[in-house]
Parts: sequence; C-alpha cells; structure tokens
Amino acid sequence: MAKHLKQDADEIAEACLASRTRLLGRVVTSIYDDALRSVGLTASQMTILVALEHTGGINPGTLCDALKLDKSTLSRNVDRMQRNGWVTKVPGPDARSHTLKLSEAGRTKLAEAVPHWRKAQADAEEVLGKGGMDTLVRVSKRLRGF
Repeated sequence: MAKHLKQDADEIAEACLASRTRLLGRVVTSIYDDALRSVGLTASQMTILVALEHTGGINPGTLCDALKLDKSTLSRNVDRMQRNGWVTKVPGPDARSHTLKLSEAGRTKLAEAVPHWRKAQADAEEVLGKGGMDTLVRVSKRLRGF
C-alpha cells in the first residue's frame, strides 16, 4: 500500500490542476497586488472597479456570478471601496435590491491604476510567457460572465 500511495502522491503532485492553479493564482495575484499597492488598490478591488466600469453598473449577485466570487468576499471589498468613495450603491425597485456603480472618484482611482496594471501585466507575461498568457486569457473568457 505504501508504494502505491507514493505513486498516487507523485501523480497528484505532478498533474493536479487544483494545486497548480492555486499556485498560479497566488503568484499572479502577488504580481498585481505589488504593482497596485502604490495606488492603494488590491488586485481584487481593481477587478471589481473594472467590472463596474465595463458593465456601467451591475447588481451584486450578477457580479458574483460573473467573477466567481462568494457574496461575503464581494461585500467586504465593496464596503471598503464604498468607504473610500469609489463605489456607490444605487437603490433598486425594492428595498432588497441595488446596483453597484463606479463613482467619479472610482473612475479617477481606476485611471490612476491603469499604468500600474500595465506594468503588472508585463511582469506577469514575463513570468508566464506569451503562450501561457494567451492560454489563460482564452480559458478565462469562457468562464467569466461578461
């Protein structure tokens, strides 16, 4: 059994997509977080700002679905960004619904972050290679909801 388990562990260590993508996510997130730190953003916050500008405003549930975020993660980030004046909550047709929109301060913050994002993008391409970048973009376009 020990030999068989060692072979299974070797196979998993070599080929497991879950562990490889988690490692990849940590490495790539670190690149973007480092680049965006000087403008006071995290990679997660940048993604949300971009999504709000891209969509023109979106309800939180749809945004969670599109970005594959759990509601508590989105809520925590949006609360912080709302306190900073970057995001506004526009009331919906009933008391339980609202739309998230980028404020003017959020647009200013996003514009300030773009050059830092471009640097992070170049750094990530250097780490992943052009083929790796192209593959990740192609696959993620099939998964993201907008």
